[in-house]
Amino acid sequence: MKKRRDINIEKANQLMKKSKNHSNKEVAESADKEVVVVNKKSSDDDDDDNDDDDDVDKMEDHKKPEKSRGEVFNELITKIFKIKIHSNEAKNYLEKTQKFFIDFKNKFNQIILTSVEEFKKIRKNRISTGSLSQKELIDYVDEKFVQKILSQQLVAVNISELIRNGGFDILVDFIRETFKVEKFCPPLKN
Repeated sequence: MKKRRDINIEKANQLMKKSKNHSNKEVAESADKEVVVVNKKSSDDDDDDNDDDDDVDKMEDHKKPEKSRGEVFNELITKIFKIKIHSNEAKNYLEKTQKFFIDFKNKFNQIILTSVEEFKKIRKNRISTGSLSQKELIDYVDEKFVQKILSQQLVAVNISELIRNGGFDILVDFIRETFKVEKFCPPLKN
């Protein structure tokens, strides 16, 4: 069974106070003597009726380095097509996948840039000057607007599934934030 280590908080706070008044060496020596580490079995501290092994897995996940886009593609190809990543067939799938995602990103960026330009024209015609208000942004970038972008971008998007799993709301928020960035930042020069 896995054991958890709990530190006596009061003793830890006392050590923190001492560290302000003593040298690091003295604090380190007193820390060895004064900190009480209590070893408990994970089942003794089970307050959520779940297996605590899940909590350990969650804590360790943040320590793992993020995977690069190439590593993610490699993993997807091996899982979906069940082929070795270094085979010619896998390399072919990988090239097609990377090209697809690059095309997707470029098309999405172009749609956003075009939409921002249209929005600027609308604001100019309404003689709206000054800062972009949150209400104005929410009114323009609504669910119908995002559905329009999705229909231009991906023909086979299952909107009801996106709504059901919460992804649609995240996508709406993402596009609103993209609008803020594109509205106020000049385009990057190549």
